[in-house]
Amino acid sequence: MPAVYTVRHCCGNNAAFSTKLIACRTNKHNMASVNSLNVAAAQGTAGLHLLVEEIDKLVSLPDIYYRLEEAIVDPGSTTDSIAELLRSDPDLCARMLRMANSAFYSFPTTIETIERAVSTIGLRQIRELVLVTAVIKAFEGIPPEKVDMASFWEHSVAVGILAREIGQAGGIPGAQSFYIPGLLHDLGRLVMYLKLPALMNDLLDQRESSGRAMHELEHEVLSYSHADIGGCLLAFWKLPPSICEPVTTHHNPAEGGEFMLSACAIHIADAWVNSNQIGSSGDRFELDISDEALALVGVDLEAVEAAASSAAEQIRAVARQFMGH
Repeated sequence: MPAVYTVRHCCGNNAAFSTKLIACRTNKHNMASVNSLNVAAAQGTAGLHLLVEEIDKLVSLPDIYYRLEEAIVDPGSTTDSIAELLRSDPDLCARMLRMANSAFYSFPTTIETIERAVSTIGLRQIRELVLVTAVIKAFEGIPPEKVDMASFWEHSVAVGILAREIGQAGGIPGAQSFYIPGLLHDLGRLVMYLKLPALMNDLLDQRESSGRAMHELEHEVLSYSHADIGGCLLAFWKLPPSICEPVTTHHNPAEGGEFMLSACAIHIADAWVNSNQIGSSGDRFELDISDEALALVGVDLEAVEAAASSAAEQIRAVARQFMGH
């Protein structure tokens, strides 16, 4: 019997909270046969709620992620008990170790066992590894005719790493934490490709003919964008506001509130990565970089270019790891 968790359901800037019980499932669905959602049903705040609930029936974080969260805050947990918990999912362990040995973490020696990972990496990064690994696994079955997943994750990895580098260049404390929301910033696009494929095709055609940004076109039809979908889904999955809010506001970073600097760094990174055509999640045209975002982070375009240059090899190496190469 699957575990049941209480989830605070936050949809974007509407700050609409509801509490509901959901069961955490493993992704066992055939992504090629997903039933699409009617566009009219998906419009407005009610449509956003429905869209997130529909996608949660298809993909959600595995039970082990929530059990790990509980173990981390349990003062009685030990390194051995956390390693034992992680070993209960061998596939997750294998993926975690591959990620732990990627260029992103750059540990001086190879991490060969889960016990070594827990003792060497630390609980914060173990949590990150489990989250990232689980999200990749959850969406890996999307068929190529819907979206090029290699290109999607290349774009996402580039934005995550560059957001972190930009934050560090601006001297922002804790900029290392910008990586995860940067990596997940376009998760809502995957939801749209799965549940609103006809609309996505129409919007991609409009993008080509008009040269306008996808998030603007999405908002005109739905009254929200992929950023709202992603932030809402992550909140539905009980991820913290430090991840959900920057994802929701990365196209409008001044609205990021407590996490505005993270949203600004992701906004800048997303625009730079799009303009340099490193992978793609749907946008192919240059996005404007907000002068306010640059000022808030404390960088200029020259500093952004320098950060991107220093991170280029790491981006390529980590993207290869994401796709199992």
